Amino acid sequence: MSDISGQVTKLVKNYRSHEALLTLPSRLFYHRELEVCADPTVVTSLLGWEKLPKKGFPLIFHGVRGSEAREGKSPSWFNPAEAVQVLRYCCLLAQSISSQVSASDIGVITPYRKQVRPAQARLVL
Repeated sequence: MSDISGQVTKLVKNYRSHEALLTLPSRLFYHRELEVCADPTVVTSLLGWEKLPKKGFPLIFHGVRGSEAREGKSPSWFNPAEAVQVLRYCCLLAQSISSQVSASDIGVITPYRKQVRPAQARLVL
């Protein structure tokens, strides 16, 4: 982030994510300067979720085969199959008996806005 004078402000305190999510970007882009400042009770609350491939590790890497698409003349691309898979995970979280999560507490991280919209349009929990 830069201001009018061109000075850059590096944001290093992260108040939202589990340490496992921050390790790689901290090493690759922040010279290991990212600080985990999130509430531990929040970021560890789903470590026992039954759908996690590795218990205690709060990330899911899920490859999806699909095709890239875009709407009209938009320069932004998305993969409809990925959007459907994200929706499935959101529904599983919201319907899980062991750790129910409200739809308003679910966030989707993606580099492109167009990748979020298809899932948001279908996400009515």
